[in-house]
Amino acid sequence: MKDPELDLLLETLSIDSTWGLEKELAEFIADRMEGWGVDDVRLVESMPGRHSVGGRLRGTGGGKSLLLNGHLDTYEVSPDWTRDPFGPVVEDGKIYGAGIADMKAATTASLAVMRRIALSGSRPKGDVVFQGVSCHFEGGVGTRSLLEAGFTADGAICGEPTDNTIGTVHRGAAYLKITTYGKQAHTSAKELGLNAIETMEPILAGMRRLEGTMPYVVHPELPGGPNLNIGTIRGGTKHNQVPDRCEMTCDIRLLPSQDPYDVKLQAEQMIADLKAEDPRIEATVEFSDHWLSGPRLPYEIDKSSPISAAVAEAAVRAGAQPVYRGIQFWTDMVPLKQFGIPAVNIGPGTPPYSWADEWVELAKYREIIDIYAHAVNLWCN
Repeated sequence: MKDPELDLLLETLSIDSTWGLEKELAEFIADRMEGWGVDDVRLVESMPGRHSVGGRLRGTGGGKSLLLNGHLDTYEVSPDWTRDPFGPVVEDGKIYGAGIADMKAATTASLAVMRRIALSGSRPKGDVVFQGVSCHFEGGVGTRSLLEAGFTADGAICGEPTDNTIGTVHRGAAYLKITTYGKQAHTSAKELGLNAIETMEPILAGMRRLEGTMPYVVHPELPGGPNLNIGTIRGGTKHNQVPDRCEMTCDIRLLPSQDPYDVKLQAEQMIADLKAEDPRIEATVEFSDHWLSGPRLPYEIDKSSPISAAVAEAAVRAGAQPVYRGIQFWTDMVPLKQFGIPAVNIGPGTPPYSWADEWVELAKYREIIDIYAHAVNLWCN
C-alpha cells in the first residue's frame, strides 16, 4: 500500500542538505510543488550558492493567509552513526535519518500539507505559503530572503523540534568575541613582551562570574537563568613566542527579559573593572559575524493570540492534547515577527535534536501533518 507522505519524508532525508549544501533539496522541493500544481514556486538564493524555496497556494478569497516555515539546512553528520545517515529507514515505529528532528520531519510535514491541498481540488479562503529556508543557522537569513521575495502571510507556524508541543516563547542568545592584545617577544626575552593569553585568563573567570550575576526576570516556561558556554579560544603563533593576541568566543543563552546588546555592555564593564586592577589588560568585545548575520533576540507571543489559539484547536482536532512549553533555543519566529507576522512553533523531535542515529517517531510525524492541515482550515477559512 502506497504511503506518499512517508515516501516524501524518506526522499527529503536521502538528500544531503548539510549546512551550506541546501540547493539540491530546495530544487527537489520546488520540482515537487510545481508537479502538484502549487501556484507560485520560486528558488531564492539567500546567500551565494545557498538556495531557499517558497511556494504559495492561492486561496479563493476572503480568508487569512498562513505561512509554514521550516529550514533545510542540517548540522554536520556525527562520525558515530551506526547506519547510513542518508539511507533513511523505518524501524520499530521510528524514522531514522540525518537532520530528521532538526528539522526535516516538520519541514516535510509542511510540504505534505501543500501536497494535500494542491491535489484535493479544494482551496481554503486564504493563501497557504510554504517556506523551505536555507541559512537558518546564520540567524534566519533564508527566512528573511523569502519574506523579502514576497512569501509573507498573516500568521505563521515554525516547526522546530518541540515534540509537538506549542512554543510561544524562546530564549535569545549573544555570541560574543573577546580579543586581548599583548606584545610579541621571544621566550628568551619575554619581559619585553606582553602575553595576551595570560591577560585573557582573568576575563575567562570574569565571564563565568557574569553568567551567575547578570540580571534577569525568571520565566515560568524557561527554567533557570542565562547560561554561558565558552566555545573557542585561540592565541599565539609558536611555543617560543609570547602571544600578541588571544581570541575567545562564547554563546550566552538569554531570557526574554534580557537584551543581547545590554549583555555585551555588561561584559565590557566587567573587563573595564579588571583593567582598573591590572592596566596590562587591553581587550575588545564584539558580536561575532555569525550573530550579526541575524541577531538572536528572544521571542514571546501571548498564548491567547489568534495564531496560538488556532494551533491549539488544530491539535485538539488532530486528536492531540495541546501542551505549551518554552523553547530553550532560537527560532525563525524572530525574523517573522520583525516582518509583522505573528508565529508559534510546533514540530516533532526531542533533545538532543542533532545526534548519531537521529530519529523521529512515525506517529509524531503523521500527527504534525494533521495538526498543520487543521491549522490551515481554521486559520485560512
